[in-house]
Amino acid sequence: MLRYVTSALGLLMLALASPARPAEFSGELGSGAWYHVEIPDGWQPGDTLVLYQHGLDFTPPSNTPGLGPLRDVMLSEGYAVAATSYQERGWALFTAMDDNRDLLAKFEDIAGGAPGDVVPFGGSMGGLTALKLAEAEGFPPVKGVYALCPAAGGARLWDAGIDLRLAFDAVCGPDGAGAFPEGDPPMPWAMNLSDIPNGLNDLFDYADLIPVLVPLEQCTGISLPPALRNDAMQRRLDQLMAFAHVTDENFFVTNIAYATFALSDLVRAPEKLDGHNPFMTVGVDYSSDPEIAANILRIRPEPFAAEKLHEVSDFHGAVGSAKIISMHTSEDQLVVPGNEEFVADAVPANQRTIAIVDEDSPTHCGFTDAEGLAGWEALRAWKDGAPQPDVADLQQACETLMTSDGIDGPCRFDPNAQIVPFDDIVRPRPAIAAGPPGHSRHASPSATPRPARTRASEAMHGTAALER
Repeated sequence: MLRYVTSALGLLMLALASPARPAEFSGELGSGAWYHVEIPDGWQPGDTLVLYQHGLDFTPPSNTPGLGPLRDVMLSEGYAVAATSYQERGWALFTAMDDNRDLLAKFEDIAGGAPGDVVPFGGSMGGLTALKLAEAEGFPPVKGVYALCPAAGGARLWDAGIDLRLAFDAVCGPDGAGAFPEGDPPMPWAMNLSDIPNGLNDLFDYADLIPVLVPLEQCTGISLPPALRNDAMQRRLDQLMAFAHVTDENFFVTNIAYATFALSDLVRAPEKLDGHNPFMTVGVDYSSDPEIAANILRIRPEPFAAEKLHEVSDFHGAVGSAKIISMHTSEDQLVVPGNEEFVADAVPANQRTIAIVDEDSPTHCGFTDAEGLAGWEALRAWKDGAPQPDVADLQQACETLMTSDGIDGPCRFDPNAQIVPFDDIVRPRPAIAAGPPGHSRHASPSATPRPARTRASEAMHGTAALER
């Protein structure tokens, strides 16, 4: 979802654009994924390649992917840039590493040789993919990773999705106020693929989502002005938003879209979980809302499905000597800042700089031009031998870009940011099969401190155990 980064970079293009037009190549690979490669004049095998990773996109791959908001800057600095559309829509982690290996092979074909090192870069799901590329086999050395609002919690992010999906039934169902289409048993809460509307690509587009989220409208009156909602609608909306730790109604609609369409695609798609349930609500503490706790459907996972989702989705931190800059907007209510805990827990402190920008209203990856460029330039210098930057350094670099180069700000890096713990937002799960409970399916090096805690807004085949 890095396409949502606020980043026109028009002034920067004028300041830094390369005088020679880069060579550009695109097309479709045998897997069905599309590729896009640009190589600046003078690039030679052995030079650096940026692998750009887009965020979750619900459109099936069908055309040339973009190269990200820093494309012009990177090309002007002599980096080749390449991207894959991935061969899957939605949560594309099942094939993303292979898609990037295919992209690398195509790049080497085009460029006449291999890059000396690669720098993965992406946001949201793409930020997680960038992190995972640093620990994947089959790539040149990864010297640096630039991750913006990364979904670093991996499989744990979907626990929030299933909680919200089943909470909707618990709140709206008893009143007969709205019901999403039921899928085939034993997972009625997951729509069949045929019930997911065609052309549903932008899960951030409120206007496009509301017509296909009719049950949500019936239950909560979400698209109505508050004065036109009846008391029951407003009560149910307030209850569900509080349960999901969401204060912004637009973000609430997007979270519902993920909890219905994207989650259903994840568990139903043959190339993903193929009709198997990875989720657990049995034993989860929902006591913050007694009504939901009493009425939410209690389900058990198929352990192999849960393990598969964790295997393809989780970041473990085996990144060699790679340097990582990971940044989050403070009020993100889709991929919450607590995702940065997973980066901090997995990567030694001397190899990662985690930064929060302090925003007044919620955005997902809503960095300014100067903030995004400051992070990139800091990573570029650090991976090539400069001292590790801290958050104050990023703020100073950002302010310099504004005052000296006219790049759009403001600069809002907060060295004293306090991150709300991930498990305060996404309810911990009891242990299943192997692995400890809570969010700690990844190792937590005892000597590795976490980033400052935050001020952000705050089993059989999926059988349902009806523990009311």
